[in-house]
Amino acid sequence: MFLYYHYKNMLNDVIEQQGLSKSETKAYLAILEFWLSPVSKIARKIWERRENTYRLLEALEKKWWIFSMVKNKVKCYYALEPKKLHEKVQQKADNLLASIPELLALASSNGDTTQVQLFEWLEWFKTAYEQVILSGIEMEEWEDFLTFIWTQNINPSLQKYLVREFVPRRMKFKTWTKAIIDRKSLDSDSESYANYNKTMHKSIVIDNPIFSLSNEIIIHWKDKVSIMMYGKDELSALVVKSQTLHNALKSVFLLLREIYAHQWHKTPSKKPAKKPIKRHKI
Repeated sequence: MFLYYHYKNMLNDVIEQQGLSKSETKAYLAILEFWLSPVSKIARKIWERRENTYRLLEALEKKWWIFSMVKNKVKCYYALEPKKLHEKVQQKADNLLASIPELLALASSNGDTTQVQLFEWLEWFKTAYEQVILSGIEMEEWEDFLTFIWTQNINPSLQKYLVREFVPRRMKFKTWTKAIIDRKSLDSDSESYANYNKTMHKSIVIDNPIFSLSNEIIIHWKDKVSIMMYGKDELSALVVKSQTLHNALKSVFLLLREIYAHQWHKTPSKKPAKKPIKRHKI
């Protein structure tokens, strides 16, 4: 009996998370259990007056969670199948994801206001990297992601996400990445995020004890900076929309690139080099 109520409460929580009230959730689950039922049976099941039940059913119909049909001259209700419900929720999520670039552009429309977002825990931390990926849609072909990288003590789960998902997705955009990497970050295994960036992007490796970042700083879009603190004991990220901070860190990056230009590691050109034309002596 305990398990029954436990799972029932868990189902209620899952459905309520999709935007239904407690009463609407009870009505939906009752209809789902009955498969096809008149109002009177539903009202008894959820312990509601019939007029209140009608209002709940009307609200659920408007939200496309339930449907009605006439059986033996009596109006009956049936619920949207769970798989169809999942497809509906997934479609909403996909629509929201497709609209994120426009939403971000709207959020950034006031250029005079500094905005700061804080992301904590692994899944929210990934959201900060998703913003970097989405900014690649808006960046021009001549623009680059500029990245300071230091990856010692990186969270192993985060490193897997960065190497297997984030970098491959970022590289699909027309923008390139230039990286300045702390030498100490390359002492770990060859699958590390720092090694991956050194291999795949234009990069400089700085071997100087004074240079110690303890995090990653990504300078992207027109006015955004993402500061990723991804150590095992401090997993959090800051996304700052600030033109002055963006320009200041960009100037520091360009200065270091000029100072250490002799160490610049270039990736192959986007366009394959043309083969030399063989000329035959006449």
